[in-house]
Amino acid sequence: MNWLGVAVAAVVYYALGALWFGPLFGRAWDRSIGHDRAQTGGRFPLSYYVVPLCCSAVTTIVISLVLDAIDADAVATGVLVGLGVGLASAAASLTNALTPHTPQPFVFGVVTASYHLTGATVAGAILGAG
Repeated sequence: MNWLGVAVAAVVYYALGALWFGPLFGRAWDRSIGHDRAQTGGRFPLSYYVVPLCCSAVTTIVISLVLDAIDADAVATGVLVGLGVGLASAAASLTNALTPHTPQPFVFGVVTASYHLTGATVAGAILGAG
């Protein structure tokens, strides 16, 4: 396994989340869960940052393991594997979004699911290139 590639892909996946849940879709995501960043000063607990970083690392390790198992070394294969892992993550995200406590579950699900679909696909491309 290319650990440097895994580290780079995990950090890119995580950094994409900072953009996704910040300037790109942060307001929609906040509304979907009934959160107001103005009330909290935009601050979140440490776990809000650490858990996604760990999960990004786990996801990229899984993608890397699959790529190693099929002996793939092409960007296109990386994209396809990342897309498959991303689709599974997106499906889980959509399912988990449908709770009775979420004010806008479908918005929450779409924002979260599309992040994982995009992030895993990008991670797969990075790992496929390495």
